[in-house]
Amino acid sequence: MFSNSDSNYFQPRQRFFRSGEFEMELNDLFNKKYQFRFDVDWKLPDKELWFSAPPWKLKELDILKNRLNFHKSQLNDFNIEEWSSHTRRRNPAGEVGWKIRCLINPEFLTQAWTKFYECASTYNIVPRQAMSDGKMVSLHLCEAPGAFITSLNHYMKLNYYNIDWKWIANTLNPYYEGNSPSNMISDDRFMFHTLDNWDFGVDNTGNLMDWENSQAIVKNAKTLGKVLLVTADGSIDCMQRPEAQEEVTSPLHYCEIVTALQALSPGGTFVFKLFTMFEHSTVSLLYLINHLFGEVNIYKPVTSRQGNSEVYAVCLNYKGIANLEMYLPMLKSAYGTEIYSSYTLFPLEAIPESFLKQIEECACYFCSIQCQVINENLQAYLMQKNIALHRDMKQIRSLVATEFIWQYGLKPLDYEFEILKGILHEENKVNMNPRYHRGSYTERQLYTKLSLKEKSKNLNSFLQAEILTNPLILINEPVKWLSFYDEKLILKLLFTYGLPLQKINSSKFIFVPIFRLYQQILTEGEFKEIIFTKGIKSSEQNFKNFNVEIHKVLCLPEFDHSESYGVFEKRCLQTLLNMLKSLCIGETLLIENLNLLSHFNVSFLYIVSKKCFERTGFTSSDSIILCNLLNKAAFDYLDQIQSECEKVQSDDKKDVLNSLPVQTTNVGEFFNNIVLYNNTFYRNKCTYYLSTIEQTV
Repeated sequence: MFSNSDSNYFQPRQRFFRSGEFEMELNDLFNKKYQFRFDVDWKLPDKELWFSAPPWKLKELDILKNRLNFHKSQLNDFNIEEWSSHTRRRNPAGEVGWKIRCLINPEFLTQAWTKFYECASTYNIVPRQAMSDGKMVSLHLCEAPGAFITSLNHYMKLNYYNIDWKWIANTLNPYYEGNSPSNMISDDRFMFHTLDNWDFGVDNTGNLMDWENSQAIVKNAKTLGKVLLVTADGSIDCMQRPEAQEEVTSPLHYCEIVTALQALSPGGTFVFKLFTMFEHSTVSLLYLINHLFGEVNIYKPVTSRQGNSEVYAVCLNYKGIANLEMYLPMLKSAYGTEIYSSYTLFPLEAIPESFLKQIEECACYFCSIQCQVINENLQAYLMQKNIALHRDMKQIRSLVATEFIWQYGLKPLDYEFEILKGILHEENKVNMNPRYHRGSYTERQLYTKLSLKEKSKNLNSFLQAEILTNPLILINEPVKWLSFYDEKLILKLLFTYGLPLQKINSSKFIFVPIFRLYQQILTEGEFKEIIFTKGIKSSEQNFKNFNVEIHKVLCLPEFDHSESYGVFEKRCLQTLLNMLKSLCIGETLLIENLNLLSHFNVSFLYIVSKKCFERTGFTSSDSIILCNLLNKAAFDYLDQIQSECEKVQSDDKKDVLNSLPVQTTNVGEFFNNIVLYNNTFYRNKCTYYLSTIEQTV
């Protein structure tokens, strides 16, 4: 099952220690945990009391919250990249991933992989029911990019090989362009190959905070068998409100918990991420959880960044949905609605003092750890020349990495036991979504108070520094010609339906910082007014540079946000179809302003490039050339797409989002050139917009 070639690395642990010098530090790092002690006198409130009272605060927890926020506020003026680099060097678990990669080389190793492996090993998360049945289904909520799943696979193959394990996962759909990039992990390296295991709900967004999506996911998971493990690793971007992380993420955690409780079978395990425990919402949820599980633990893995608030609740031996059945209508009423923010799940007086004391103990314990780490990191930053300080940290990092592998019994797996049989080890995808937030928190807050002229300069400097200097995102010739035509290729249309797009918030077909800059420009009402008042730059293309005769030109309108993007896109489709049908065999069409951010339009271009035209040209001046029409019969594909769109055009909750599988369009030379075209297109737009704004303000 596993490879013995590296067995010489797994030496007795004692050899790596020098007379127990760091034994205490290691023990503290690997044992940051708290277990609740259930009292049989605790009772759930009557159902009439659920979501009946206004939010409340507990003085002791509020003091802890203020203490933590004071420590975090000391970091407000630090440049985020510089501080992250410093804390990475100070992270005692900083070499764990590197050592695991060298000695174990598991499938899809990330920090999430190591955190889950710690949870799984520390609490033995596989229920007895799974061992006795010899089978288990796991459901993974808010799971992208998928490392919990590959980590669980590694754990199961090493420890429970005889259990027949199936899995299903949910997350915000990276292929749905209406999802916000700040709340979505766009890394699809694992998902791309396992799409049949992912459930994006009835509307294809993957939004778990929609009740219908939640119910569809629960139903789907249960069709596979007994769900004996649920994980939930969701979070929401709190970069602009770091002091309110718990309040911002709590509605999502509520939806994760309610979904998990409906999916889990009796005896099952639930592992979910949470942050601090200062607010009424988290206190109430933990009180509910304590009634429904035999054991509730709060755990901070050693590989979870020591200076952040992240912890995991590991809940064992689920008592079953029967205990919750009568309360489901109340839980549903607050699911993804304003009720959850406006009311508290339980009134303060309905929660026993003995439980509140345990919450206070737990919150104080983890708060103290975080405050201490922040202080130590600040001191180390101010004492960067202290060699002894760095020498100790270097040694601790090495010991933690060794201890991790020894304590959790990690061994390599042969590729045949991996989920994707080694595929991910071979792939080398470019990160299309690097960190966008830069500067300090204070600087980001100050931006909102700048004048229009100062904002324009700020955005322009970002354009110059981060985008114009990047040579990989520009078509640097008048036209890049490619021949995709394949007469023998048999295409099978596969329609994807979902919530109609109001606007494009994200795309798999562009370098994200470019598109985020474009969005940021249009977010400013005054900027948007200047751009659309001045008029969009008219095309002044010199067709002679293209070295091909252009027979017809189609200039599609600019999306001006006055209607939903889905309606606009389908209108453009009709215009494009009419133009294509007017062409004669042998003619060439130039299309200006074709938006290639959506899978719908990219699939359309894929079809005409593969089945209709001899060559496709991507120009540096924002246009596409379809050269030499060879096959009009292939327009049948386009008619089918139009027909499918017409069937759902009166449904405001359903639209055609794609006509081909993403595995067809999102790979190879075609995909790479769509990305290159979009990068050039939106780079040009940002340059023109900022130039226009600068001249006006």
